[in-house]
Amino acid sequence: MKNIKKSFEKFKSELLSKGFYDIFKAILIFVGGLLSTYLISLFPFVKTFLVSDVTMPMYFIITLGIFIISSLFLLFRYKSKLDNLIRDNNIDELTGLKNHKAFKILLESLLKNFKDNISVILIDIDDFKSFNTEYGYGEADLILKKLGELLGSDKRATDETFRFFQRGDEFVVIAKETNLGQALQAAERKRKMISNNIFSVGDNKHHLTICCGVTTLKKEDSIETLTNRVSKALEEAKSIKGKNNTKSIS
Repeated sequence: MKNIKKSFEKFKSELLSKGFYDIFKAILIFVGGLLSTYLISLFPFVKTFLVSDVTMPMYFIITLGIFIISSLFLLFRYKSKLDNLIRDNNIDELTGLKNHKAFKILLESLLKNFKDNISVILIDIDDFKSFNTEYGYGEADLILKKLGELLGSDKRATDETFRFFQRGDEFVVIAKETNLGQALQAAERKRKMISNNIFSVGDNKHHLTICCGVTTLKKEDSIETLTNRVSKALEEAKSIKGKNNTKSIS
């Protein structure tokens, strides 16, 4: 609810206020064009040219042209602002990855237009709550940002990477054209990549490990059944002593 309210406030402040300004500007351009055309038409030789031997008065054609151009300009500005607003509303501010809302939108589309070989990898950082306690939320956020950048760069053209929740340390990958075995290989590659990486924040150097849960999309799935299944696979991985593990559920 808080995110919805924030999105609406952003919509009001960014799109509506600027939109009304653009409408006012377009009206001024239109009225200015209409007035200038009328004033010019008062000159006898111009008036003769504008209205002679033409079914529709030329000044009306010019005015209509100004109106159409102004309207097209306004529509373009609105579309650009709306596209930017939708994009920003689907991006996690900290990591730059797509957020949980974008994840649900894509899943809904995939479920509606079901295809085989779509897998989901859910990633969770081991013992990150302890990291928060020891180093503080500021440093923890920087680690999440770096991890998000690393995961975002480690993907194929058919993969989409998301931050699962706004204040969480979970990430999720939707891998298209990928069966369960291939998704397990991808999850293991990510797990090893992260465990071998050094995350530097100021003078501190951190080693992280992750657990991965993997599953595939089924035709009868809903968003809830799919996320429950991949979450269960993740829980199984996290139940292993020492963690740093990957488990799957078909």
